[in-house]
Amino acid sequence: MEPFAFFWILLGVSLMLLEVLIPGLVVIFLGFAAILVGLAINFGFIEGVLTSLTTWFISSIALVLGFREMLLKLAPQGDITIAKLDEQKELLGQIVTVINAVGPKPGGRIFFQDSTWPAMTQKEVIPKGAKAKILTRLNLTYIIEPLEETELSGT
Repeated sequence: MEPFAFFWILLGVSLMLLEVLIPGLVVIFLGFAAILVGLAINFGFIEGVLTSLTTWFISSIALVLGFREMLLKLAPQGDITIAKLDEQKELLGQIVTVINAVGPKPGGRIFFQDSTWPAMTQKEVIPKGAKAKILTRLNLTYIIEPLEETELSGT
């Protein structure tokens, strides 16, 4: 085997092994293209440094663009779902229990989602033990309003 061909094949194998450290299915194609260049040099299809570099460059681009997406679809990716959350919409209308009287000034607390949170109202004071409805959240402070009688009875 010609030393220049051996160099390309060794480079290709090294790049393919490097895929373990640099995942993403790019380096493996660079390595495969280097092995192809080494084989082409060994069988006399290409000669010279410039021709081998050009062949490697073009074949690397072709392999990455041609096969990377196909292999990514075949390879298991795990659970990579990203849910679009609008926390403010999810909070709107949730029923909470008042732990400390809540008024328009800071100091009140509510029980919500298995924890207590600071809360305020826009106008009125809601006494301890009452049920309230979340209007919105301002940083960590929930803005609430008292439940109407019809909301309390469920009709």
